[in-house]
Amino acid sequence: PAAPPPPPGGAEAVIQGRTGRFAVVLERVLDSHNHSAVIRSAEAMGIQNIFIVNNLVERNETERAKTVVLAKKITKNCYKWLTIRNFDTTAECIEALRADGYSIWATDLAREAVSLNDRAALLPVPPKVAVVIGRESDGVSREMLDVCDKRCFMPMYGFTESFNVSVACALFLQRLFDVCPEAHGDLPEEQKASLRREWFAELTKNATAKLACGAFLAEPERVTPLDDLRRPEGERESWAPPKIKKREAAAVAALEGGASKKPGSPDLATGP
Repeated sequence: PAAPPPPPGGAEAVIQGRTGRFAVVLERVLDSHNHSAVIRSAEAMGIQNIFIVNNLVERNETERAKTVVLAKKITKNCYKWLTIRNFDTTAECIEALRADGYSIWATDLAREAVSLNDRAALLPVPPKVAVVIGRESDGVSREMLDVCDKRCFMPMYGFTESFNVSVACALFLQRLFDVCPEAHGDLPEEQKASLRREWFAELTKNATAKLACGAFLAEPERVTPLDDLRRPEGERESWAPPKIKKREAAAVAALEGGASKKPGSPDLATGP
């Protein structure tokens, strides 16, 4: 297959699709899998700004190290492309959100919450919206709910009473983009320029590539954004991580081995 296009085209496409209008707030989310999955979903949907309140409970250095490794696996290192701010308290986060001009919209299952399926209830969309995702056990804190500008919920039609936090976040964001598609690509030019410097440095691994990226940074208009970030047909299989390929091959081999034996037949390796 043809060689993939140079990194600047892909990075520029992401920059042109990024939004600063919507942000995600993770308030007291304790499970590291959930925490990392929310960040991964938000990044994939074009969110640039993440606010985190008391993101993890870490008891010692060993646990902290394991958490970092796990987060990298789940997020696919997407934190490198995000602007993440951490806060020790909800009050500090609220102060920062208000200072940045955000309207606070919280996920909530209370009766007074508006349905995300109700387009009219979401309009008009404020200039900046912070979507707050709360703790797994009891949701968004009372302190945050008391100051939020809107409470929203996603209607459910099964026996399950709530979505996983990463699913809830993705659904909420998609509804916002549905009613406000112009949010994609609304970053100010100075922030786009800053992201180019950060991202191109991260994407270039040798002197030749760095030199080429330096020229792009000097004249960003020379970079042609990709019109589709999906990998070409011939590259998808080769892109899968080696560990995943190995596990898939082992699973197939195990299934084929089990199917080749007749029910009740002894295992040749162990005998009857």
